[in-house]
Amino acid sequence: MEIHLDSFLNRYKMFLLDQKGLSQETYRAYVGDIDHLLAFLDEQGIAFPDRTAVRSYMMKLHTRYNRATINRKLSSIKGFFDFILSQTDLGVNPFSHVRSLKKHEDLPKFLTPEEVIDLIEGVKEPRDRAVLELFYSTGVRVGEVESMNCMDVDKEAGFILVTGKGSKQRRIPVGRRAVSAIMEYLHSRGIEDPIYCAEPLFLNSRNKRLKSRSIRRIVDTWSKNMAMSRHVSPHVIRHTFATHMLDAGADLRAIQEMLGHASLSTTQHYTHLTLDKLMDVYDKSHPKAKED
Repeated sequence: MEIHLDSFLNRYKMFLLDQKGLSQETYRAYVGDIDHLLAFLDEQGIAFPDRTAVRSYMMKLHTRYNRATINRKLSSIKGFFDFILSQTDLGVNPFSHVRSLKKHEDLPKFLTPEEVIDLIEGVKEPRDRAVLELFYSTGVRVGEVESMNCMDVDKEAGFILVTGKGSKQRRIPVGRRAVSAIMEYLHSRGIEDPIYCAEPLFLNSRNKRLKSRSIRRIVDTWSKNMAMSRHVSPHVIRHTFATHMLDAGADLRAIQEMLGHASLSTTQHYTHLTLDKLMDVYDKSHPKAKED
């Protein structure tokens, strides 16, 4: 039996409207997904998809769409061929062997070095600039910044003392730019050497400890003021710190210590090389990459 997909699509449209009770938006999405497949088959001169055509089409989807869109298109297409199956002796849905992609927690986006510089350089308020410099210099968590006291900053040695999850403390290096920004802010409070001061490191307008919610708002406000092309949060800056450190050749275990991760596997999930950097490392390191 020769199956004409276009004619079945017209019947399927009526089925969707009469039997499924779909909203207009969902209906248009389903039909658009099927139209996309039929256009692909028409371009390839294929009347009905075999396994090779299915594989080629799925590869095309993977190069253009995210997981959620691919899964929706696959669901639409499977539903269409299930309908044909119910009307004919087709026997098997040509897309039945294709599995939906597993959902996964997306890694936080990270900023480029240029974006970080633009963000921080645009902050003129001393306290807020010190907050942002500290985040990028150390990768500390927002709750860790909230709990810091002045005496946790050793400006001479270039280290800070951080109290992390489970009240575990770690001593981590802090960059000169961050130390300078922190000292500029502390000088405005009349503090010359933080090591002798037990006050909270960052204060709000009422001279009380700056809370995590307000710290997040500081990052969000300045990123919006700078018209950043993406949402920026303390977590994004933490991820940016880890990614830039790894890209620069830092040891993964050193990054683990600085981030305060209990296991290396957490750090491996949390940090990653950019694709360009990964390819550069491969090209310079792998013996086979050097062959003509």
